[in-house]
Amino acid sequence: MLRVGPEGRPQAGAPLAQVAISFNNRTFRFQCGEDEAGRLEELANYLKTKLDALMREHGPIGDERLVLMAALTIADELFEARADIDELLEDQTGKLKSAAADGKSKKTPGEGVDDAAHKDYKAIG
Repeated sequence: MLRVGPEGRPQAGAPLAQVAISFNNRTFRFQCGEDEAGRLEELANYLKTKLDALMREHGPIGDERLVLMAALTIADELFEARADIDELLEDQTGKLKSAAADGKSKKTPGEGVDDAAHKDYKAIG
């Protein structure tokens, strides 16, 4: 999980990187681990596209309201993705249970091969 702190509050541990995030003619600076800087920039760009789209759609409605709307939009995306994952897991779990039940009622490939080979050996020998 990404660990981010505001500029000026160093976090313990790995070397830090600073990432500048610009929105609505303002720049915000954050510190994160050097290995997390790319991810933070990627997340910031994603958020910025959401904010820009909301600004185009609704006009100047104020930063706080705009950020809240973006947060709700992204939370909705997260909930939808989780629901999709849950649905896929349920589907796959059902398929596995069905396959396991079918496997118990049928012989699996190779089952009984030793018995057949033993009978053939007795017939030959």
